[in-house]
Amino acid sequence: MVIAFLKGILQAREISGGPTDRIVIDVGGVGFEALVARTTSVQVGEIGQEVNIHTSLSIRENEWQLFGFASAEDKEMFGLLQSVSGVGPKMALSLVGTLGPARIADSIQADDSKSLSQAPGVGPKLAQRIILELKAKTEEWQIKKGTQSAPVSKSAGRNEARQILEELGYTLTEINHAFKRLPEDADDGDVEALVSQSLKVLSAGER
Repeated sequence: MVIAFLKGILQAREISGGPTDRIVIDVGGVGFEALVARTTSVQVGEIGQEVNIHTSLSIRENEWQLFGFASAEDKEMFGLLQSVSGVGPKMALSLVGTLGPARIADSIQADDSKSLSQAPGVGPKLAQRIILELKAKTEEWQIKKGTQSAPVSKSAGRNEARQILEELGYTLTEINHAFKRLPEDADDGDVEALVSQSLKVLSAGER
């Protein structure tokens, strides 16, 4: 049985203390319970309103659990993450809800395990495994979606600037986004200028 989406009346919402919530949708008199990320729970709508969510059914031994998503991209990334050994549906949902699919893909392509580790339950070792096992898949996903980031220069100057910015508390994902927005004539050998220009971008919120 495949349930691709649900469209019906939001009957209940259970806010948990963790990164995921539960909602119940009345579809033609049948109540479907779905586990959703906190972001989806907030976005989906109000009790009594008609809502529409993408869904994925997980079957493990005797447990059937329906997971809900605000977008098709969320659902796709949820599926990719579960292909990693050690990542179950609840952890995959936590990652999607914490970072969002685009940031997950960017973090994997940038080898940014620190960003992935922001999701509850994802430690450094698992973050590295996700990067290793999903590098090629997320690159294909980005190309398909037209969201592939431009390659970041591997020059010594940029590497040094990147290290300085990391020490200031920025993640590799944020730094790479900043590098993408530097002037085309930026001097890769001028570390001080690279750091200064990147900080201006980061402080302006253009990440």
